[in-house]
Amino acid sequence: MMIQSALSPAAAEYLLAFADDEQMIGSRHASWIGLGPFLEEDLAFCSIAQDELGHAIALYEFLTDEIDTFALMRAPEDYRSAWLCEWPCQQWNQSLVRHWLYDRAEEQRWAAFAGSSMEPLVMLAARAEREEGFHREHAEMFLSRIADGDDQGRAKIEAAVAELLPLSLGLWEPVAGEGEAIAEGLVTSSSAELGAAWETAIRSDLDRWGVRYSWPTSGPEQSSRRVRSTHFNALHAALQEVISIDPSATW
Repeated sequence: MMIQSALSPAAAEYLLAFADDEQMIGSRHASWIGLGPFLEEDLAFCSIAQDELGHAIALYEFLTDEIDTFALMRAPEDYRSAWLCEWPCQQWNQSLVRHWLYDRAEEQRWAAFAGSSMEPLVMLAARAEREEGFHREHAEMFLSRIADGDDQGRAKIEAAVAELLPLSLGLWEPVAGEGEAIAEGLVTSSSAELGAAWETAIRSDLDRWGVRYSWPTSGPEQSSRRVRSTHFNALHAALQEVISIDPSATW
């Protein structure tokens, strides 16, 4: 992997995991363009996908000068994305619930950079959090509306929560070297601390909406995020489809 020499291996690993999450969730959101339940929602998800991919690019810029090749052409074992971000979520209720779970997590993750020793990262976090506030408002508006609607809609949301909540715990599986990244001042909180704050927010939302759930005891075994989900290869191939036509071209 082409990592900028100014970063320690621990800092690079930490930023890589977040960047890969942003790329994969943005790409999954983008797959709904033209397929959403109504035109306004197509536009909303397109905007959210664009924001997440923009965040991925900004994070990759800390790691490499060859962003397109780095983002798209690495071997699967060189990615650090959480399984939740790789999951297809082919039903609208699944994508909406993932959107909410993930953006609640981003609330914690970007906040942990607010006191970073890397000033450019502090600035990026402030910009990203302004955008993420709109993402959370969007997810909460739709989920609360569905939960307050008929039994069929609420049942679909509860089914998606039951499927995706265990996967979402994988967002808080620390990468190798997280302790060193914290000691260096890259980030101010551990994944365990961020995950605990996220859990409180998730439980509060679900209770407020009257959505039934059972909190999972464990998440996927991602081996410090070095193991890809069964859905990664198909997603990776789709992301490479255009650039693979001529990897040396300037697009």
